[in-house]
Amino acid sequence: MMTENDRAWAAGGILCGAAVTLSAATWAGAAAGARLTGGHVAPASALTVYRMATDWTSVWADSPTASGIGAALLDVAVVALIVWGLRISFRWFRNPSSLATLYQLRELTPGPAARTATRLRVSLREAKPKELPPRDRGVLLGNHLPSGVELRGSDEDTYIAVMAPRAGKSTALAVPVAEEAPGALLMTSNKADVYAATLHSRSQVGHTFVMDTQGVAQTEREMWIDLVAQAETLEGAERLASHFTTQITSEQADPFWSQSAADLLTGLYRAAWWDGATVREVMRWLADPKEKAPLRILYQHEPVLAEQIDSSINIAEETQSGIYQNARTAMSALRDEKVLAWVTPDQHRPRFDPETFATSKDTLYLLSKKGGPSSALVAAVADAVFTAGAEAGERHGGRLPEPMRAVLDEAANICKIADLPDLYSHLGSRGITPFVILQSYRQGVKSWGEVGMDAMWSAATKKLIGVGVDDAKFAQDVSTLIGPHWVERGSYSKSKDGVSRSWSEQREEVMDPSRIRSMRKGSALLMATGMPVAQIALRPWYEEEGMAHIGPQMKKEEAAITKRAVAAYEERKAARRG
Repeated sequence: MMTENDRAWAAGGILCGAAVTLSAATWAGAAAGARLTGGHVAPASALTVYRMATDWTSVWADSPTASGIGAALLDVAVVALIVWGLRISFRWFRNPSSLATLYQLRELTPGPAARTATRLRVSLREAKPKELPPRDRGVLLGNHLPSGVELRGSDEDTYIAVMAPRAGKSTALAVPVAEEAPGALLMTSNKADVYAATLHSRSQVGHTFVMDTQGVAQTEREMWIDLVAQAETLEGAERLASHFTTQITSEQADPFWSQSAADLLTGLYRAAWWDGATVREVMRWLADPKEKAPLRILYQHEPVLAEQIDSSINIAEETQSGIYQNARTAMSALRDEKVLAWVTPDQHRPRFDPETFATSKDTLYLLSKKGGPSSALVAAVADAVFTAGAEAGERHGGRLPEPMRAVLDEAANICKIADLPDLYSHLGSRGITPFVILQSYRQGVKSWGEVGMDAMWSAATKKLIGVGVDDAKFAQDVSTLIGPHWVERGSYSKSKDGVSRSWSEQREEVMDPSRIRSMRKGSALLMATGMPVAQIALRPWYEEEGMAHIGPQMKKEEAAITKRAVAAYEERKAARRG
């Protein structure tokens, strides 16, 4: 902490340095002017400087005009250089708000970000960092405040954004991140806006797949997904079962029922894989507890697993009935024939292959209106893509040659992968860039629990906190992480002996919870690993010159969605009349 005396000495040193610099510049400019006109050049000394200040003509008697012009020009150039240097210094090393300076965030600025991108992406290995277009430098975060310099994270980072509704989650995060994806793109959403905004652009760089079981965008089914293929290994079958049983798990319920249902589904999926069966057969086996075909298949190929499943279900009839009913509830989304069709082999439509997708530039949209059983399919397919991407990364030396971005909008509602917090850092190391977008921190706690959400928050290397944070505890935690700063306060007192004024320095929070909640719309706090907390200005796609094409394309697709929705309504209306 600097005292008044320290400040006085610092100011004196700056003024002394400026005086010496300008004196030297004045002499050098005058000497240059005198030499050009053939005049006498006075020696460089403190005495010459003093004489120039008191009697210019006596020092430069042979060329008073030329020396004066030379001195003036050089003085102006030096002053301009000093001003430019001060502006650069203030821009990089000073922040009036006491948040992170640009220098402290230098790894996210264009130059270092471009160098990181050339290291991570095979296609950019031979490129010169200075020549990279902005979209190839990494994941757009926003502009640093107050400097206005663009900040980008890398595709080996992991991201979480917590923003209230209407705070720019789609326009400033989901759409720009998806639009600039260099490789494969996985996107989840419960709205059609992000899909409509990016569909045309992504279809220009690769194939677009859409799984829209609930008619979010009213798209027709143009593919099918083989869920049973995920049960190729016991671990895969267990993960597949967990996506469905997560929907029936709660802190209040007895875990026996959900765990028993998960064990049963694991066995049925493994039996289906060994037998070359489909999800339709799994649903049929699940409907009849007396069906012995899956156990016969398991005893033939995996006797240990068969024994475990057999002992779990060959118990009291009431308990067995409860286990089967819980498993059926977990799989309830597939009772709908229209939904079941998405995961049933179809010779008229192509099969979506996660392994091929992982190394492509294709796009997969997973759309769902709400949570519950329907979201289990989204979680299952997303997890299959993550698994395929991680395995492909291992086959390419540890990382995917071109990063895969996973924009998980409304992840807590429609893509609740149970162990996503544990996967988070692993995905980043394999070239998969997860970007989870939540409406609040508590929303994440509700889905993954306090420990799980804390783990995912800690594993995220880039965190964005937007406007409208109404969770007082979360806002206080963020305020604590921002930390305090020193503020100088003056006091004034008057007595019979006269007037006195004193100054003291106090520690205060840089941003208290109320200021965090009431941040200006369009701004956000950036918490990057190893860096102080910064404030940034978000960059919505409609303000980006390079994304001007999105507007017309989005309107066209939204009109098409509306047309399909009207047609579907009329069809249902006609069916009711019939």
